[in-house]
Amino acid sequence: MSTKESGIQSFEVTRGEKSGDLLSTRRGDQKLKVGVLTCAYFEYWRMYEGLQDQVRGDLLTIADRIGAKYEVVYPGMVDTLDLADQAGRLFKRESIDVLVISEGTYCTDYIVHQCLLHLPSTMPLCLFASQVHTRLNFSATYDQSLRNSGPMGIVQLAAGFRKMGAYERFTTVVGGNDENAAYEEIFRFIDVWTTILNLKHWNIALIGHVFRGMYDFQFDKTAVTGKLGPHVIDLDIKHLIGILNEIPRDDGRVAALAKKVRAQYAVVGLTDSDIASSARLAVAFQELVRRYKVDGLVLLGQHFIEQQANSTCYLGLSELLAADQALAVTEGDVLGVIMSKVLKDFSGKTPFFGEWEEVDLSLNAVMLLGHGFIDPRLAREDRPIQVQPACENWGFEGNSLGFEATYAPGPVTLTHCIQDQKGWRILISEGEILDTPPLTISECSLVVRVEQDVRRYFTQIIEYGFPHHVIASPGRLSGHLEYFARQLGLEICRI
Repeated sequence: MSTKESGIQSFEVTRGEKSGDLLSTRRGDQKLKVGVLTCAYFEYWRMYEGLQDQVRGDLLTIADRIGAKYEVVYPGMVDTLDLADQAGRLFKRESIDVLVISEGTYCTDYIVHQCLLHLPSTMPLCLFASQVHTRLNFSATYDQSLRNSGPMGIVQLAAGFRKMGAYERFTTVVGGNDENAAYEEIFRFIDVWTTILNLKHWNIALIGHVFRGMYDFQFDKTAVTGKLGPHVIDLDIKHLIGILNEIPRDDGRVAALAKKVRAQYAVVGLTDSDIASSARLAVAFQELVRRYKVDGLVLLGQHFIEQQANSTCYLGLSELLAADQALAVTEGDVLGVIMSKVLKDFSGKTPFFGEWEEVDLSLNAVMLLGHGFIDPRLAREDRPIQVQPACENWGFEGNSLGFEATYAPGPVTLTHCIQDQKGWRILISEGEILDTPPLTISECSLVVRVEQDVRRYFTQIIEYGFPHHVIASPGRLSGHLEYFARQLGLEICRI
């Protein structure tokens, strides 16, 4: 049946109903299916009685540790070519997303390669050079030495990969088969690949364009999809304003949100009408995200939206973040919303979306200036979140709502990425959110102390050529970001 006969049209005209160019349901993030390939060498069993059962138990420990946290496909110990072939077919049938390989004894590499024949050449691999004992036992016999000889096989396997030019970005973990630190590395590998694969199904709605003159945020949609995965969909301003016009001023959702603002935040200098206008636009954002199956929302507020909506976007963006409905940024920063998703996946917390603002030499700190909105769940609990007249007016009448808040003190990771004439680069930096008095600037902010001299730090930010926005997430996430960068081939700039 032709599209004309079926009545299928583009999302541009269907107002959020079924269309031919948007999926009918939002996919959402999915958990990965993890294959665990544990190998050994059949030749040893006839040499040492009982060794086979010992090694089988050793390898089952690995599968059980990973399986306690993730969905695992485990074919059992693989010690012959037939079993390797069966394992590869099982992994293919179950459509695993990543593969962890370990060896309970030295194992010939053709056994592993027989399994890999059934899997894509792009399969993400984690090579776990595991051993039962992490301290030398000077009185152990050779059979017990064999239980610790798996790392030799992993060295051999990796060398073969290098000679073949295959699986060039495999990840390596070295440690005991029941060592917590080793599994933290394996879990990091799985978590990073969960983000990478989910990004390929992520839809970003862009309403507007990059703010004029912000050349650092200009982007190539094809390059974004090709390197990072997400798809960028242009939504016209008419889609948002059309939804806004459908919402009457006495809508119950608007009244409920306005009441919530009065109850949960310290309101300063705003009338009920000011709050209602922001609440009405917030409801419109929520409806837009629902209709168009949006995972990330990128806006140009300023004269583009605020003048037509007669309100700032800030309450709406904060509500989207607080409900985990979508991640959102402003000023057309598409890469910013992608890196916000990356850091949120790694930390479980909504990142702060700010910009490099000013330095404090006495604190050896940099102040990050927000954009009028914040995830209220991350704001300091010992201070009221203030909503007050936005510090910038880009075309609305009277006053409109903006947030003034900061995150709790503690470790923080800073990042962003950029594509320029030399390729893709990612910033990886850590610091400490300081316990400072509030900045009474009618805006959200973070004050972050850095390790090196802050003048040198800021110089490096400028000389590396990173965007003037920065994504900041509580916690120390450099290890995750480094894994992420290596797997995607991003140049790491660690400051």
